[in-house]
Amino acid sequence: MTLAELVASHRVVITTGSGGVGKTTVAASVALWGALAGRRTVVMTIDPARRLATSLGLADLSNTPQPIAPALFAPLGGPPRGSLSAMMLDQKGAWDALVERHAPPEARERILANTFYQHLSQSFAGSHEYMAIEQLCLLADSGEWDLIVVDTPPTRHALDFLEAPQRIDDFLDRKVIQWFVKPYFSAGWSALQAVNRTASFLLKRLEQATGVSALVQISEFFTSMSGLFENFQPRIKRAYEVLRGAETAFVMVAAPEEQVLGDADYLSTKMAELRMPLRGVVLNRVHAEFRAAGEAGDDFGPEQLATVIEAVTRALGDDPVSARHLALNFVDYQTLARGEQLRIEQFRDGLSPGVPVAFVPNFARDVHDLTGLAGMHAHLFPAPRIGPEDIHERR
Repeated sequence: MTLAELVASHRVVITTGSGGVGKTTVAASVALWGALAGRRTVVMTIDPARRLATSLGLADLSNTPQPIAPALFAPLGGPPRGSLSAMMLDQKGAWDALVERHAPPEARERILANTFYQHLSQSFAGSHEYMAIEQLCLLADSGEWDLIVVDTPPTRHALDFLEAPQRIDDFLDRKVIQWFVKPYFSAGWSALQAVNRTASFLLKRLEQATGVSALVQISEFFTSMSGLFENFQPRIKRAYEVLRGAETAFVMVAAPEEQVLGDADYLSTKMAELRMPLRGVVLNRVHAEFRAAGEAGDDFGPEQLATVIEAVTRALGDDPVSARHLALNFVDYQTLARGEQLRIEQFRDGLSPGVPVAFVPNFARDVHDLTGLAGMHAHLFPAPRIGPEDIHERR
C-alpha cells in the first residue's frame, strides 16, 4: 500500500510525532491533496502556533471550520474539486461548548463561573488533548466531511493525545466524584478538618496546586457537574471508537535524525500497546545521496575528495579555489545523506510489514503557502511507475 492509497481509504488521518518535524505542514499538505481529489476536507491543528494558518494563506484560525477562499487556489489552477476548511482548537471555548451542550440548563451558569472549572478547562493535564479528541468526534459524527486531518500537539511523544480519554476517565471516577460531593466538603475547611486530618492536608495541597482558594469551589464544581458526568462515559467510549476505528489512520511524521527516529520508534511501540497502530510514515527533510549514472557503487565520501575536486574543476574551468569549496560541500552533503540513509534503513526494519513510507526532501525554502503544500504532493503521493506489462494490460 502507498500513502496515497492509505489516505484515500480512510476518513480520519491523524499525524503524530515529535515536535519540530513538520507535522503541521504535512497535515496541511495531506488535507490539500484530499480537497484537490474531490473530498470535503477539514484540517484541525491543536498547536496554538500560527503555522497552519500561515501555510494555508489565512490570517488566523478559529474554533470552527473556516473555508479556504477559492481565490487562494488561483496559483494551483483554480478551486479544488472538493473543499478545504481549517480550524484551530480553542481549549477553553471547546470546554464551554461541551458544558452548553450537555450540562443541565439550571447548572450551566454555575459551572462556567466556577473557579475550579475555569482552572480545569485551561490547565488540567490532558484537558487540552481530550478536548481535541472531543472536537474530532464532533467532526466525525457531523457527516459533513469526507476527510478529517488532525495535527496532534507538539509534545515529544504525542502520548498525551493518545492517552487523553483514559486520563479524563480516571479523573471522573465515580468514587472520587462521590467523595467530593459529601456534605462536609461544601461546609468548608473547618468541617473537613474535623472529619479527617489527612484528607485536609492533601486537599490543602490540591488547593495550592490548582490556585483555587476555597474548597467549597471544588465541591460545588463536582456537584454542579454531576449531571454532565453521566454523559462522559458514552463520549469516552465514542472517542476510542474513533481513534481505534477502521476509518482512522495514524501517520507518523519524523526526520532522519537519530534522536527523532528513536522517539518515533518508541511512539510506535506505545501506539501498538494502546491499540492505535501506526498505518503510515512520512520522513521529512531527507537529504538524498547522489550517485552518478552507471556508478551505483560509488559513495563519493571523503576518500573520494580528490576525485570530486578534479571533476568540479573540469566543470568550472580554471578556478581551483571555488572548485575545492564546492567539492568539500558536496562531500559533506554526501556524508550527511549517507548517515541518514543508514538510520532510515534501521528504522524501517522495525516497522510492521506493509506500512508505507513517504520521503520528503529538505527543501531550500520553508513551505508557507498552498503552492508549497502542493509541491510536496510529488513526494508524499508520487505517481506510480508504469511498466510495459501495465501498458499491455491496459490495452
